[in-house]
Amino acid sequence: MTKTKSLVILSALVFGLFVSHFADNTVWAQAKDKAPSFTLKLLSGGDLKSSDLEGKVTVLKFMASW
Repeated sequence: MTKTKSLVILSALVFGLFVSHFADNTVWAQAKDKAPSFTLKLLSGGDLKSSDLEGKVTVLKFMASW
């Protein structure tokens, strides 16, 4: 077997193993899942607790600037 064929076969094998490893391990949150308890400091000086948001649809977006 030539070096090129061996390299192509090895690359395909590694790619297949990589894709199959990550394809089935995705964990999605379900609507019935509860978020862990947390407290956030507000810019106005107060606190926001996760318990204050219970029963409400909430989206948290965390951003960072480096």
